[in-house]
Amino acid sequence: MPSAAKYMPPLLLFTALLTACTPEEKTMLLPQASSAESESQDSPADRDFTVKKIYTYTYDTLYDLNKSAFLAGCGDNEIHILSTAGDNDEAILEYRQVDYRYGFYDVAGGFFKTWENRNSPLGAEMGDSVYMEQLLPSPDGKQLLIYLRSAYRNANAVLLCTLGEQEPLLLYENTSDYLGYFLGSFSPEGRWVTFDASGISTDPTLLIPIYDCGRTLSQGSSPAGAGGSDRQNDYWSIGSSRLLAPDQVLYTPCGPDGDGNMLWSTGLYDEDSQPGLFSLVAETQSAGLYVRKASFLPGTAITPTLSLIEEASMPSDIQYTEQDLMGNEGMPYPVCQYSPGGETFYYMSNPLMLWTIDMTHLQQTPSVRDFPNYVWDFLALPSGDMLVALIKETMGNYTETTQSNAQTCGRENSLPSALQEYWGVLSADLYLYPAGSGEGQLLYKNLQNLIGMEYDPDTGRILLETYEDQDRSRRRCILLEL
Repeated sequence: MPSAAKYMPPLLLFTALLTACTPEEKTMLLPQASSAESESQDSPADRDFTVKKIYTYTYDTLYDLNKSAFLAGCGDNEIHILSTAGDNDEAILEYRQVDYRYGFYDVAGGFFKTWENRNSPLGAEMGDSVYMEQLLPSPDGKQLLIYLRSAYRNANAVLLCTLGEQEPLLLYENTSDYLGYFLGSFSPEGRWVTFDASGISTDPTLLIPIYDCGRTLSQGSSPAGAGGSDRQNDYWSIGSSRLLAPDQVLYTPCGPDGDGNMLWSTGLYDEDSQPGLFSLVAETQSAGLYVRKASFLPGTAITPTLSLIEEASMPSDIQYTEQDLMGNEGMPYPVCQYSPGGETFYYMSNPLMLWTIDMTHLQQTPSVRDFPNYVWDFLALPSGDMLVALIKETMGNYTETTQSNAQTCGRENSLPSALQEYWGVLSADLYLYPAGSGEGQLLYKNLQNLIGMEYDPDTGRILLETYEDQDRSRRRCILLEL
């Protein structure tokens, strides 16, 4: 890593510079973004959110990735990125440990050749014309959910790739029916993963298969559908599909077509040693929204068996809590987040108003916070503070959106980019809003093409991932050291 660079002989250090910083990648120290005097005076008293240094780092990655830069598990002055190396058919998706001060990086490993291994990954089972439908990284970037589909045979498969493992883990394979768009999710702490948080793969029982991210196959078994055994101890055969036997299961009583409602978004959270599930549901009859939180009863967990997919009723050891979302208006689609442990749910009822719901005391009135301008994106910090990107400049009057723009919005993995298209966002300013109430503290000006934000409370850094030149495969990281 970069800390060892100072011990290199001059020639080796020069060689490292040549090999680690290619013309396509660069790092830059920017001058500190100034804050208004009144905003600086309102900084939280018990911690310092003054931006001391700003670094940038640019690189190439896959267009499909909704996140390619990570702070989780990184040391000081370090980020981890998923970056492409090589050209065209020989391209590899690498996991890099980058010292963003100087541009040095080490390659911890690669995942796959981005073109070659997409083609017929399961041999003859999927045939030709295989393409990658989705690509979802884990919170630290060391695992990838890869959704593959064969246009020719209408077959699909889901793989879990782990850094350092030569072969991906086949989670699901279907060789006939088109089931629709899967909603995958890693839990925020990276312990659990599901490729199907909406239960499409097990319709009509709507069982949600959940896997431990450290899952391995039975010793001596071979992948199903790749010339090996059926591997009954590892895989369930369900009609024309195969499902890796899950480590845990949850149920959702509202599937894509369940009770006439629409499942807008859903994802795992970490509850003690077990997974939980948040689901945001739109009621088609009333046009209302509600959030559902599913978890195991204390001290219980389901032992998954094949018979579960034949059960007609919800098991008694799953509990649900629900909360109607009040004041919903003015958003092209719901924008929401939840805390890693599932205690708190946040949602924008309109572009200027953020609601916070305590999911442990549902009878309480949600707290509401108003903002002086449209919110492009937000991130709730463990301290209760909020990082908020407020829109500063647009291509026109974004309060008067057109129907054609509205039709482009849907359930997207990258909400900031969808809102950018909807409102014609050109730039935003990043603010810190203290917990409870108070004026925002300006941290960074003229933020453009935002993909997402991450905050590391251990090192006091903020990561802003953006893209450049209207090309989502050309990424730029902005590191704010506090």
